Amino acid sequence: MDHLHNGTRNIHALIVDDDDVDRERLLRMLRRAPRHITVEQARTHEEALGLIRQADARFDIVFLDFGLADGDGRDLVPAIRGEMDPDCPIIAVTGNADEQIAAASIKSGMIEFLTKRSLSAERVAASVEEGMAWRQYRRDLRRAEEELTHRSLHDPLTDLPNRTLFSDRLAQACARARRSGDPFAVAVLDLDRFKEINDSVGHAAGDAVLVAIARRLRESLREVDTVARLGGDEFAILLQNIDGDEAAFTVAGKVTDLVGQTIVHEGHLLHVGASLGIALCPQLGFLPEVLVQAADAAMYEAKRSAAGTVLARGEERQPACPHAHGDVLPDVEEALARRMLEWYWQPKVDMRGGQVLGFEALVRWTHPRNGPVAPGALVAAVEQSHLLEPFTYLSLDVVLEQFARIQSELEGAGISINVSARMLERHAFVGHVVEGIARHGVDAARVTLELTETALIASPAQARRVIEQLRGHGIALSIDDFGAGFTSFGYLREFAVREIKIDRTFISRFTESRFDQALVHSLVVLCDSLGIDLVAEGVENGETQAMLVAVGCIRGQGYGICRPMPFAEVGAWLETWRASTSARRLSA
Repeated sequence: MDHLHNGTRNIHALIVDDDDVDRERLLRMLRRAPRHITVEQARTHEEALGLIRQADARFDIVFLDFGLADGDGRDLVPAIRGEMDPDCPIIAVTGNADEQIAAASIKSGMIEFLTKRSLSAERVAASVEEGMAWRQYRRDLRRAEEELTHRSLHDPLTDLPNRTLFSDRLAQACARARRSGDPFAVAVLDLDRFKEINDSVGHAAGDAVLVAIARRLRESLREVDTVARLGGDEFAILLQNIDGDEAAFTVAGKVTDLVGQTIVHEGHLLHVGASLGIALCPQLGFLPEVLVQAADAAMYEAKRSAAGTVLARGEERQPACPHAHGDVLPDVEEALARRMLEWYWQPKVDMRGGQVLGFEALVRWTHPRNGPVAPGALVAAVEQSHLLEPFTYLSLDVVLEQFARIQSELEGAGISINVSARMLERHAFVGHVVEGIARHGVDAARVTLELTETALIASPAQARRVIEQLRGHGIALSIDDFGAGFTSFGYLREFAVREIKIDRTFISRFTESRFDQALVHSLVVLCDSLGIDLVAEGVENGETQAMLVAVGCIRGQGYGICRPMPFAEVGAWLETWRASTSARRLSA
């Protein structure tokens, strides 16, 4: 299969047909094709399965008849895709020209439908070329998906697992420990004297230190352990089968020794130390967030006391936080009751011609004593509390009421409202959304609910049911921060998704990163084929806008277009935006 002929890789084809004459006719046509094609033949369903399931079976293309003596040829499609090659092009070649059968064939996974009466050498050769192009596209897309998944789960500097992947593995370890009693430890590590290296030698030296420490930890720990970079000079380690204080301190000593070894960078001898906090499971329970907080608090205690390593006992003081969840919730509850939260509107536009496509409503809150609260901190506090439902329903009520007042002025533009994945678990959620839309007299087709992509994998079956119910009422779904979590491109086919928004981390590097440019281009092609709108988040400047449009990503949102604004300012902004857009068109 991999021999070359006239500079082109040989093609290995399989013909499945129980008619000797038809099979021989197709074989002659394939031999007349410009490419060198080797062919194997099967007369029956059973014979084809045998060839497909051979250990070294790698057919580049399959020509498949339906009416076999011992079964339907279409039943072979799952075996070809699942057991041999998911990207193998399958071409139906049948004597039946029925259009419904042709449509069903394409839907079942075949890429083309040919009738035996219309076969010609030219048509067969064209089908081969189209099949090879389709296969290459599928493989390129798969590679891009794998790269995207890896990038979303690993730190770009050290290639260690990032916080998202570490949290997932920690959750699995907690579930396993609760089920079977397997002990483990969570260690949080912070580098000592790292800031001095950054300040005195430079950030390149600091990066070299982080890369060297990451490599040492990865190479020295066991395969069953996980070392992750949480950010800055902070690392986390998941240590399996650590069953007590002695084992924990033994591992901590090895880690401290590794970190303390000299690092050479451009003639400089660099030295850092390590402060470690360790939390044990099951001693401190089975909740991931409790274990991480305990290890983090123990690490701060180790840094303050210069102890090197501190084992968490569950009594360490947590680092002070001006908006810690428990402290802020009573004030949030009062703000909800008095409707003191605000929702700012940020436009989403067509970056080619300036058309306003919609707005996203973003929550804002000013604490009566502490001032503005970061939206992320507010949402994180609410999401893990009993206030999630009242917060969500207030958000829907306020934003829909605002949209109802202005929808006639928006020329078809819609409104997007962010919803927590946890709301998909509430039985009354869909009914509440539908009732709110009807009560405010809003066109449901102009309402979009935005979910982060992790919502789809936390409970995919439940998410699919709720999303289908929403879709039945004309309410669209958008996946926010696409690329920041685990989502496979396959989820876009499984869920009724109208829009995906590329995570801003990919857009922030877009003008310099060829990978991010290739990724966006791949997403443009994929979304076009699936009929999904693609939006770039975090568009900050004209250069990024121009490059995004050049690769086909025409929808954008970000500070470079417009910052989020109070609802009261939306009307005036629209007038100004439309006037400037018209002026640009006239001058073009």
